[in-house]
Amino acid sequence: MTQKTDNLPHVVHIIDELPPDGAERLLVDVLRHRSAAFRFSVVCLIRGGELEEELRRIGVPVVILGRTGRFDLGLLFRLTGWLRSQHASVVHTHLFTADAWGRAAAVLAGVRAIFTTVHSTNEWKGSLHRSVDRLLSRFSTRVIACSDEVREVLRNRDYLPSERVVAIPNGIDLVRFQGVTPGNLLADLGISYDGCLLGVIGRLHPAKGHEDLIPVLSRIRDEGSKFHCLFVGDGELRPQLEDMTRHYGLESHITFTGQRRDVPRILAALDILVMPSRWEGLPMTLLEAMAMGKAVLATAVGGIPGVIQNDDSGVLVPPQDQSALYSRLKQLMGNADLRARYGSRARDTVHARFSAARTSAAYEDIYRAALGIAA
Repeated sequence: MTQKTDNLPHVVHIIDELPPDGAERLLVDVLRHRSAAFRFSVVCLIRGGELEEELRRIGVPVVILGRTGRFDLGLLFRLTGWLRSQHASVVHTHLFTADAWGRAAAVLAGVRAIFTTVHSTNEWKGSLHRSVDRLLSRFSTRVIACSDEVREVLRNRDYLPSERVVAIPNGIDLVRFQGVTPGNLLADLGISYDGCLLGVIGRLHPAKGHEDLIPVLSRIRDEGSKFHCLFVGDGELRPQLEDMTRHYGLESHITFTGQRRDVPRILAALDILVMPSRWEGLPMTLLEAMAMGKAVLATAVGGIPGVIQNDDSGVLVPPQDQSALYSRLKQLMGNADLRARYGSRARDTVHARFSAARTSAAYEDIYRAALGIAA
């Protein structure tokens, strides 16, 4: 990618910021597998983040516009002016703030092709947010759902125009998960335990279902099972979850690691990834754990059932069903052979269907179609 790129169509990805979360990780992995047919930039509306330097290392420039407040109307004009000056051919937005500001600016700048990826079923959105989405979908070349299940939600619940909504599954950079070992992870975290190592990886947010798991872990502890559980990530729910952990007396069984940059190493250490989500899109952590051959226990929400075949490549339970979560977690904790079988099938599934290279190629195919460029 050292060739001169000034004359190539310019694809601009717009996102709020760049913490090491799912949508942001997807963006980095997709751009790592980009072709030489386009030139790419990333615009952050609010701030950069931990993944900013990773993008720069792979040759993708990052521009930070620095929104000064929720109603910073100047941001719209700065972004519009930047898109014009940089001759953006394609704008591709991610997450609600960037979806709203980015698509509005793209329309004002006269950008030919406008895309947005919807990364979740977004149960949090109220009528106002969904009205904004419906309005802006009329100006979008395509709205990209991260799974078939999310596509159907956008069509049938949010009433987006069916002909504009397409599904392109998330993918991961499989190379990141080859030959990874945990090393001294547990010693680094100050953890010593017997039994199974469990992990929940993601924002500490109501969507992720930590509140449903903590009482289940208490019950398993009371029955004498030995385990430790890592809550990896950070977020607004952390104080409440720490209070719950103390309430149930689980301080010696649950470790809050905060945000980590070594998720592959953490996954390598786990016996079971637990994903008790209340709503989801197609979680990157799910794909990452499966790529590493880990047993996964997840709720059947969003795009998860499109990836995990229950009792074959993992275990699915209904959301917010603590009884089902308890019984299937106990089963997995007590059967290493079953965990290994599920993990092997999970690895095969991800390698066959969910690589970032496939996602990147699919994105670029729809850019070409919108711009009238032959493949």
